[in-house]
Parts: sequence; C-alpha cells; structure tokens
Amino acid sequence: MFSTLHTNSAAGALPRLLDMKAEPYLLSSTITAIVGQRVCRKVCNVCKKAYVPEEVVVADMKNVLGKLWKIDPNKPIEFFKGAGCEQCGNTGYKGRVGVYEVLPVSEKVGRLILEHAAANEIEKSAVEDGMVTMKQDGYLKVVEGLTTIDEVLRVAQE
Repeated sequence: MFSTLHTNSAAGALPRLLDMKAEPYLLSSTITAIVGQRVCRKVCNVCKKAYVPEEVVVADMKNVLGKLWKIDPNKPIEFFKGAGCEQCGNTGYKGRVGVYEVLPVSEKVGRLILEHAAANEIEKSAVEDGMVTMKQDGYLKVVEGLTTIDEVLRVAQE
C-alpha cells in the first residue's frame, strides 16, 4: 500500500503515525520502507555555467556526504548554475528533479518503533545502516550538475 503523510523526514513519519494512535507492533511488522521526497528546480541546460565553489561549501559537502563523496581529488571541482535566459525566464532554472530519502524498516528500526523512539534516533540508526538522507541525495545531484547548492538547502535543510 502507498500513502502520504506530511512530515519533515522519512523518519518523522513513524512518530507521527504513533501520535495518530497506530499500534507500534503493527507499524514495526507491516511497514517495509518509508520514502521522503522534495522537489528541487533543475539548472537550465541552455544557460548553464560552470563555477568553482568556495572551499567552505566543498568542506560542508564533504562532511555531509562522508563516504558518498566520490569526487577525484586530482580534478578541479566544478558545479553549475544558470545565468538566466529567455528559455528559463531569466531564473537560471528550468524543470524539476526529485530529492529523496528511503528509510528501510529493518529489525533495528522495528525495535525503535516499539520503544516509541524519537525521529532523530530512528534516522540515526537508519543512517548507520546506510540510508542516504534527503540532503545527501540533493548534494549528489549538485555534484551531477542537476541543481544548485542553494536549491538543495532551500528544500532539504534539516
């Protein structure tokens, strides 16, 4: 079954369901995964320009991405932004791209549900098991040249 629930993160859905009087044993035994999503504007492909990001931005991205940071240290880092053109209405953006996080309900997460754990505790456990957060997914899309740092921070800042 698919459903929608308004929360700030995938992990936030579990305490929200508990607040709605869902039984913890039912949640832990029936939910297999929770997906959180946001939509970012895409950089316009017509007026897209490369730039070298400030070192403080790169340091933040390395910190947030951790082991997901796969940029070759021997190559210069280039990100992209739109200069603005007729095609994008001078915004620098045209189109949308999804930014996601998928929280699998593992046995460990199931136990946390039964214990009525807070969302941040559930997320921490899922991240330890390899979950990619929404902000991390957004940063990966910046590295791919699909969107901008500003756009990711606008929609996925914790």
